[in-house]
Amino acid sequence: KIAHECDLALLGVEDEDFWSDVSPLKFGAMPSLQDEVSVVGYPLGGDGVSVTEGVVSRIEIQSYEHSGVDLLAVQIDAAVNPGNSGGPVLNEESLLIGVAFQNQQNSQNIGYVIP
Repeated sequence: KIAHECDLALLGVEDEDFWSDVSPLKFGAMPSLQDEVSVVGYPLGGDGVSVTEGVVSRIEIQSYEHSGVDLLAVQIDAAVNPGNSGGPVLNEESLLIGVAFQNQQNSQNIGYVIP
């Protein structure tokens, strides 16, 4: 399934062995301002997983770069770099609060999360 308006896709894996050592993330509640978050992903420039941390700085309707559609977004000050898109964003309890999807190109430390 593909959601073009928010640039998300659900993928399937046919090989059941793929899931043998994988535990699903649990969903958390919508974050509040100043809640701490961690962004997990594989940004450019390395071969291993990267974790950046920050706080929620804004929650509002934003224009999504991919589609131009206005949807709810969570702004964070944790780094969201090329390659992090689609990675999980976790709260302090390691519960999933959204998916990293874009950053503010001409700014520092402004990233966005699809809640």
